[in-house]
Amino acid sequence: MRIKILLTIGFFSSLSFGQTLHHQMISSQGGNATTPSGIIVKYTIGQQSVIGTKTGNVIVQQGFQQSNWNKIMASNVVVVNTTTYPNPYIDVINFQFSQSIGDNVSLLVYDVLGRQVYSNTLQILENKTSVNLQVLQSAEYFVQLSNNTFTYHTKIIKN
Repeated sequence: MRIKILLTIGFFSSLSFGQTLHHQMISSQGGNATTPSGIIVKYTIGQQSVIGTKTGNVIVQQGFQQSNWNKIMASNVVVVNTTTYPNPYIDVINFQFSQSIGDNVSLLVYDVLGRQVYSNTLQILENKTSVNLQVLQSAEYFVQLSNNTFTYHTKIIKN
């Protein structure tokens, strides 16, 4: 009888303390598929972070929370205040700097999948530069401006 009572207490205590629902993941679904060229694509829905890999010019990312660009933009060291306008833009976007950063700046534009879709070297006149990006499709893009003394990351939207 004692053994039966101890087993019953142990069973019910394991039900109440044995499993804990954590906030990290409520559910996840996924699967995999093989393309005709033999590439295996594995995917999940419901994960907490973006993961991925890069091989050559191919970048594969998955996840539906936040991309790495939020961390990159948060790491901007504010030595020179940079204003991006208009944002959203239609054809031309401007970058205004609070102080001199040099004569030229390199512009790299990436799509949301991390693919570089545009690059150019821009001339800076009176702490301002402009670029015509009408060749881009209407979407959200990530921008990196840089030269030897300056690096800045931001997000732009093309209408």
